[in-house]
Amino acid sequence: MPIINDSLYLHGLNLVPQFGPARLGLLSKRFENFQEAFLASEHQLITAGIDAEIAQNFIAMREKINLEEEAKKLDFEKIKILNYRDANYPRLLLEIPKFPPILYYKGIMQTADELCIAVVGTRMISNYGRTVIPGLIEPLVESGAVIVSGMAFGVDSCAHEEAVKKGRRTIAVLGGGLDEKSLYPKHHALLAQRILDSGGALISEYPIGTPNFKQNFVARNRIISGLSVATVVVECDLQSGTLITAKHALDQNRTVYAVPGPIYSQTSQGPNNLIKMGAKLITEANDIFQDLNLANLPEQKTAQAIFGDTKEESILLKLLNYEPLLMNELIKQSGLDTSAVTSALTFLEMKGKVRNLGGQQYVLAR
Repeated sequence: MPIINDSLYLHGLNLVPQFGPARLGLLSKRFENFQEAFLASEHQLITAGIDAEIAQNFIAMREKINLEEEAKKLDFEKIKILNYRDANYPRLLLEIPKFPPILYYKGIMQTADELCIAVVGTRMISNYGRTVIPGLIEPLVESGAVIVSGMAFGVDSCAHEEAVKKGRRTIAVLGGGLDEKSLYPKHHALLAQRILDSGGALISEYPIGTPNFKQNFVARNRIISGLSVATVVVECDLQSGTLITAKHALDQNRTVYAVPGPIYSQTSQGPNNLIKMGAKLITEANDIFQDLNLANLPEQKTAQAIFGDTKEESILLKLLNYEPLLMNELIKQSGLDTSAVTSALTFLEMKGKVRNLGGQQYVLAR
């Protein structure tokens, strides 16, 4: 008999279409765990902030949800659940508005601090794009970065393919269920398996059987950028959904890079316009390494011993390393108040001990 744990109760709640990230967030604040939320009365749900009609619909639907059967379905499809309270839930994803309280995944989800870089672009990739991508992806994955994309046709699939060619880990974020029947696009079933065989993962916030509705892809894009310290836009036109991912990245205080292209090419209009608007122009992977201070990524696991001139500076320097860390995370981990952290970071930057990467991201200076 399957063990019904708290993540499975969260899955049961997620089976209700009206319980999106925002309402699941309300329930997580009101109830000690998701088992309590799942078993709550209509009155308790309303008190937690759920609309009366939605609460009534859930109570009626709950009678038909068999969590033991749901566990068997997930197990049959080799789909696992990642609860936002789990230790290996991606740390950066927790920083975004309306982060998904539940992620379904196939494959391996590693440490919460895994360094991910999103690579996105048009489905109508040109020969120019196909030429550019290998030169960007190979150095990134060889240095230990994990490529995140959406496994769509064009730029997305090319980015994943370059990673798996090197036997490197890559993550595909999908806009529907991860079960075999729902997997989209079907044409990429083999690519999906190669991603898993290379130690990567397929992830989604949607349960088994969820169709790939158009609106799901807009929501999916916030996860692609949210997982990643930076988003690279290779090719897209001005109407492309890729620009939604770029906007999410900017809203999430993440760095956006754009690969310039021929000025008369329609698929270069998107990145060229992003550059006009302030995205960072890149022509090679080394531009990313230098900008994010990742030139020697494999050696960055051990931070240098650097001491500050004040107690606050010393605390922050012990927390910082060569992987970008958000100011909010520094405040949380240090136990210092916001003004103390802001002041100490300013002085450390002036002394050349810390670099501000923008978007409230900081690393030790080399």
